[in-house]
Amino acid sequence: MLQIKLTAPYTFESADVEKPRAAQGQVVLRVHSIGICGSDIQMFHGRHKYMTYPVVIGHEVSAVVAETGAGVTDFAVGDKVTVEPQIFCGECYPCRTGRFNVCESLKVMGVHKDGFCREYVAVDASYLHHCPTDMKDELIALVEPLAVGVGAVKRGGEYKGANIAVVGAGTIGNCVAQAAQALGAGKVLIADVSAPKLEFAKQCGIEYCADTTKVSLSDAIQDAFGSRKADIIIDAAGVPASLSSILTAARRSSVVVVTGNFKEPFSLEVPVIQRQEISIVGHMMYVREDFADAIRFIDSGAVKADGLITQRFPITKNDPAAELKSAFDFIDAHPEKVIKAIVTL
Repeated sequence: MLQIKLTAPYTFESADVEKPRAAQGQVVLRVHSIGICGSDIQMFHGRHKYMTYPVVIGHEVSAVVAETGAGVTDFAVGDKVTVEPQIFCGECYPCRTGRFNVCESLKVMGVHKDGFCREYVAVDASYLHHCPTDMKDELIALVEPLAVGVGAVKRGGEYKGANIAVVGAGTIGNCVAQAAQALGAGKVLIADVSAPKLEFAKQCGIEYCADTTKVSLSDAIQDAFGSRKADIIIDAAGVPASLSSILTAARRSSVVVVTGNFKEPFSLEVPVIQRQEISIVGHMMYVREDFADAIRFIDSGAVKADGLITQRFPITKNDPAAELKSAFDFIDAHPEKVIKAIVTL
């Protein structure tokens, strides 16, 4: 079967490897497609702080069950599924309290362990989620990033009826904003410096879209929400300037959720946080219920998932490593055009 590994920055290598068999409690999946994530791009550039080469990338996956192992009763051959790619111990304090997304020994398939950029994968059935039989295969690969969005909103606390501002209108920012609306937020604002991404956010039904090359985040929040301003501000940009602008725009007692993937440490105006009682909370991925919500929102149409896929890259057996590198090179060259790129095996 085909397998593609990232062996060094900017370097993919393909190989013909033995197809796995399902052990006790496992299933073998036939992979249909994977999504290319911002963390995959960081790994491609050699800038991901928590991974080592070589690794099979891919943690956003659409697949079909091809084989079941002994003891598997909840899944059958032919079932459409996606995979929660977090490998957790189940024994540390966070795991025992349901916070396995911050397990003390957390590993992520496609980052710390081999992921899904291969034709077949054996995986413990406990990590699977059923998807509706009529859900488009490629949309199933969007469940994982949407689950990140769902989890980010929930980390803000009292989100129902809340004024929620999202900074960053890329894949995760769009998913956060759409998830906020689907979860019952009051008003939702999304801000970015990219006009095409903001236009796309409008097409997805986000009511308030602000171009922060033309208006400050503070003024955009005031215009959208009035004197109450933002109850929750979610950073999906992951750059120092974004978090600095958020602290400037935050209301006294606002909750700031950090879900963007920051690459380097930087300084913050701590007295502002203390004197205004701004709560800053970190957010890491999702819990199982967030996956269930994401599947439900895509299936019901509460989240406009179809339009999120802006590029499709088929991988053949002619030169798969070069084809995959071509997909990453396109994303590097045209970031303003990409919301979500899908690789189909």
